[in-house]
Amino acid sequence: MLTDDRALDRIPCGHGPGFGLPLGAGMKLYRGSIAAVCQDGTLAQAGTAAPPSPIVACAGIARQGQDNTGTSSVYSDQSGAGNVWCERGTWALPFDVAPTWADAEKPVYAVDDETVSLTQTPEGGAARIQVGILAGLDAAGVPWTYLA
Repeated sequence: MLTDDRALDRIPCGHGPGFGLPLGAGMKLYRGSIAAVCQDGTLAQAGTAAPPSPIVACAGIARQGQDNTGTSSVYSDQSGAGNVWCERGTWALPFDVAPTWADAEKPVYAVDDETVSLTQTPEGGAARIQVGILAGLDAAGVPWTYLA
């Protein structure tokens, strides 16, 4: 799980609208984290074990950090249940197991708020949410995930 903000490489491309959604109670998102939408319309970290309500979709990549744990030492608009805007597009996200070109166009699932996988349900684990598809790999072998 992320412990600080991160910057991700991105390929600019057309994508759907973004939405600013409130961060769920007890949740903390870092800029660059994979955000999930809960059934109640709040956001949580992808892969969290205790979301405010069941996770139903991927929101995208968080554009800013937000802390709604009640323990933040930051007293600003980034503390509390404020809205977090998420972006969609094509991102260089780290995989748990390196994909190959044979995996292109396959679904990609969130392991946690920073890592993705080609495996939907790990052995003995719960089903993961789909975040997008594997768009391909660049010349350096970096995998790119399209979050639609």
